Amino acid sequence: MTIQATGVSAISIGDLLEQNLRIPQYQRPYSWQPATALQLLDDLRDAQASKGQAPYVLGAVILHDLHAPAGWLDVVDGQQRLLTLKMIFAILQSDHALALDKAADNNPVKLVWQALEQKLARLDGKGKDDLLDFIRTRCQLVRIVTDDV
Repeated sequence: MTIQATGVSAISIGDLLEQNLRIPQYQRPYSWQPATALQLLDDLRDAQASKGQAPYVLGAVILHDLHAPAGWLDVVDGQQRLLTLKMIFAILQSDHALALDKAADNNPVKLVWQALEQKLARLDGKGKDDLLDFIRTRCQLVRIVTDDV
């Protein structure tokens, strides 16, 4: 794997999730259990409560630059975390566009979504907005971009 010259940087979760990311076919399906996703949420809330000024770093994500005109990046490592963060964003924004009604009851995405939704429902509107802002702006990942799968 070759890391691009400008391929390692810290990036906010909000900025990363706005990029053209996609999960390549060779990646395994989403498999986190609700307990893992809820632990991530608890860690985020604990970091928010600490009110420190330093960014909260959630590890690294490895992306493959496809050199495509649309600027797509394939997620090589960090898929489970990114999809869970995307679910947290959607729930906090009341964006329930995820059609899970017909998904099997043991579908990992459905199970995690329901667990996150139940836990986040305990927050009032301001609490949701504050958490969303904290994750979007103060939480970071180390973004590693490679030009070779």
